[in-house]
Amino acid sequence: MPDDFSVRIEGVPELRAALDRMGRQIDVATVSALKATQNLAKKNIRSKMRGRPRWDQRGRSRVYSSSVNLNLTPHHISKGGGPGKFTGHLSRAVGSVKKPKKVPGGFSGGVGVGGPRSSTNLYRGKVEAKYAYFKPGVESASKGMEAIWMKAWDKAIRI
Repeated sequence: MPDDFSVRIEGVPELRAALDRMGRQIDVATVSALKATQNLAKKNIRSKMRGRPRWDQRGRSRVYSSSVNLNLTPHHISKGGGPGKFTGHLSRAVGSVKKPKKVPGGFSGGVGVGGPRSSTNLYRGKVEAKYAYFKPGVESASKGMEAIWMKAWDKAIRI
């Protein structure tokens, strides 16, 4: 038997190009899935802040020229009945990372509650401690997150 032999492999440049293209597609799919899951979590967290309003009627204010009457029964719910409707700064303070950062092994993003107003930052801890809205919102969103990731990556690896 001869001691040397040779093998010729063809298509290596095409294979490398296809793998590079797949890698870029996976990165794009990862970022889009990350943004979609962030938006899903943000939506679910905000939905946990939208309960029934506590008070049925308010008097005039600088915003409303006439008094507000929601015609609810009962007219007032005690403080033990849940958080009621959160509006304004606290609800708008729920946000996500707009541009996920590339880190070793993937991308980094997140959802959190912040804001420029110190009153919002002080108030959110008390509200979360008494009427949890962040953790239940993330838990309810996690049910749909796996499907988002699977769909994005499945689409990315198909050439």
